[in-house]
Amino acid sequence: MFIKDLYYQVEFSNYCERHFCKDFLKKYKPKQWLETKKTIAATLQRAHAFQNTNLIDNLKYSQEEGIGIFKLDFRVAGTKFSPKTSGNRAVISLCNNTGKINVLLVYSKDHCDKKHSETQWIFEHIKTNFHEYRKYC
Repeated sequence: MFIKDLYYQVEFSNYCERHFCKDFLKKYKPKQWLETKKTIAATLQRAHAFQNTNLIDNLKYSQEEGIGIFKLDFRVAGTKFSPKTSGNRAVISLCNNTGKINVLLVYSKDHCDKKHSETQWIFEHIKTNFHEYRKYC
C-alpha cells in the first residue's frame, strides 16, 4: 500500500486557508467548519486506517520519494450528506519519509471549473500554487 502505518502530522497550507477554508467558513456556521477541520485533521493523522476505504483516493504517488498526492472525501459537521455525496474534497500531499501531511486544497465541487475534469482542475491548482509538488502532476 501507499500509506505507511504512521501517526502523521497534519498542517493546512496558507493557500488553502486563504482561498478555500474562508469560503467554507462563510457558507457554514463557524462552529460547524471548525469541527469539520478538526475531523479532517484527525482522519488524516490516521490515514493508513482509511486507505482501503472509499474516502481516500490516490491521485499520484512517487514510490522512489515516498510522496503522494491524495484526495479525501469529507462532509461538513452537522450536515446530512455522506462524505462521498457531499461533493466536499481535500487534496493532500503525504510524505511517508517525514510523516507529514500538508492539506493543499479544501473545496466543494462548486469550486471546480466546469471546463476541465476535477483531477485536471486539482493539478492545475497544484502546478500554479505549490511549485514543490509540480513534478507530481
